[in-house]
Amino acid sequence: MYGWRGRIGSVAATPSDIFSYEFYKIVPPGLSIMQTTLSIHIMNRQELADGYAGTEKMAVALAREGADVVILGGAPTLYDQGPGADTALSERISKVAGVPVVSNQTAMMDGLRSFNCRKIMIASPFNEENNRKLKKYLEGSGFEVVGVYGMGFAANADINRVSEGDAYRFLKQSGLACPQAEGMIVPCANWPTTLIAPQIERDLGIPVVTSNQAKTWGALKALGIKDRIPDFGRLLAEKLH
Repeated sequence: MYGWRGRIGSVAATPSDIFSYEFYKIVPPGLSIMQTTLSIHIMNRQELADGYAGTEKMAVALAREGADVVILGGAPTLYDQGPGADTALSERISKVAGVPVVSNQTAMMDGLRSFNCRKIMIASPFNEENNRKLKKYLEGSGFEVVGVYGMGFAANADINRVSEGDAYRFLKQSGLACPQAEGMIVPCANWPTTLIAPQIERDLGIPVVTSNQAKTWGALKALGIKDRIPDFGRLLAEKLH
């Protein structure tokens, strides 16, 4: 068994290679990922509702098969449920599954709060509709959203094709256009942003919290793992202790 320090179950929105690649780049030895997917293709109301309905079953199955903690992806499935749905869903599933459960939406927001960021900006691959929902969700969770920038995608397969270089340029340009932001939230596990987060932080001088970075951080905290993890952004380097 490779996960002798902890096996992390992951409920992803869609089949993707991005999170597993970034995860194994980041974590210290002895940790492994167990993945399952909601198979959301287009982020429309019906597919997101179906994904939300299926999340609990998949999370419980991961716990049954030996996951020590379960992280919930597919944050857009929560937006229509209203602020607080992230913690309510995690707590409900944790009671059934018998293991800690962390939503990536919770982890991203907690990550920004750990830096005392109140005025934040969104830089996402999403279209206007999903960005609008995320903005409303964040504002209902106590943040002031001072800028929203999206690449305009609704299909997860299109998001998965964004190159690391294009993601870097988009995040940097978005940050430069919003100098009043105290922090940047980068939702979606399906595009390559975590490994470039440190460069964006240096370019802009603000914390950058990505979905996969936050999910990994939340899972490690739940497992009580406090290794210092440099080179993958301030959240992992400074906020595990």
